[in-house]
Amino acid sequence: MEHRETLGGPLHRIYYVQRYVAKPRRDVRVIVVGDCVVAAAYRYAPEDDWRTNVARGGKMVALEPSEELCDVALRAAEAVGGGVLGVDVLEGPEGLLVNEVNPTVEFKGISAATGVDVAMHVAKYVLEVARC
Repeated sequence: MEHRETLGGPLHRIYYVQRYVAKPRRDVRVIVVGDCVVAAAYRYAPEDDWRTNVARGGKMVALEPSEELCDVALRAAEAVGGGVLGVDVLEGPEGLLVNEVNPTVEFKGISAATGVDVAMHVAKYVLEVARC
């Protein structure tokens, strides 16, 4: 919003309004490859920002995903056609809420935090899809 005059294009005049979700200073990133949850981690926002992106200074901490979290992430992935996805989930007062599904997902941070070789899961998935 603070740079919309500078950007100037008509798409930058579109506003999305959504209900505020009271949540901890973290969200959950779940990596879905095909029909499997391969990794999950909490993403904590830095003190000076509300965003949890690792590229913006957020910190990832490994998380053993619950059955409910896996179900939510897999249903979100299925809703957009599946593939290799990063599903961002908020922990709100009414339960888990999918914030966004990212089709171009960065997994270096989650691999480091969890010890899961996400790249290997992606490579196996690509080979499996290519054989079909």
